[in-house]
Amino acid sequence: MGTVLEDGANGTANKVGVTSGFRLQTAAVCQSEQHHASRNSGQAYQVQGNVALTAATKVALHIKNTSSTRKLIVTYIRMQVLDPAGGTALPDSGNYMLLNFDQTLTSGGTTVTAVNMNRSSGNSADTTCTDNNPTLGGTAVEFDRWYLTATNSEMMKYNKEGTLILGQNDTLTIAAVTDQTSGECQVRVSFYMEV
Repeated sequence: MGTVLEDGANGTANKVGVTSGFRLQTAAVCQSEQHHASRNSGQAYQVQGNVALTAATKVALHIKNTSSTRKLIVTYIRMQVLDPAGGTALPDSGNYMLLNFDQTLTSGGTTVTAVNMNRSSGNSADTTCTDNNPTLGGTAVEFDRWYLTATNSEMMKYNKEGTLILGQNDTLTIAAVTDQTSGECQVRVSFYMEV
């Protein structure tokens, strides 16, 4: 026979099964935080940026959290370099994707808009996103490098599972550092606004 527990939500008594190992029998629905934020609050987004390669550091995407109340939580980053040419044969230690925090947008670039992944939601992300090599100021805090491979257009996947968090006015920058004279860098970032 089950143990009777009082349901605090509506005041009805519900029976709960207890196993022979003295554990409650339960059922659960598990979903990722991003799925939950998208389905229940319409707050999951994706933004993409790109930049043409030259023999220099080129910013493919800069993201700033402009929300005064919510954190921006990055769950996944995808980076790809297409048709690199004119530089050192890859792989090479001088050709990599650079990820950093804390730089500020000063001028240039092209504004890009984060797309809400829940198409029934009318929400928009509280962000300023810029691609196409904007000019940045401030001191960068580098937290990772991903070296380019010899495989053309290989997608580099960076699953942060929500550990990369931007508070109010915090920024994320993703740039290609290469000696290639042609090609294109594409970046996609999946994130949700804290709910």
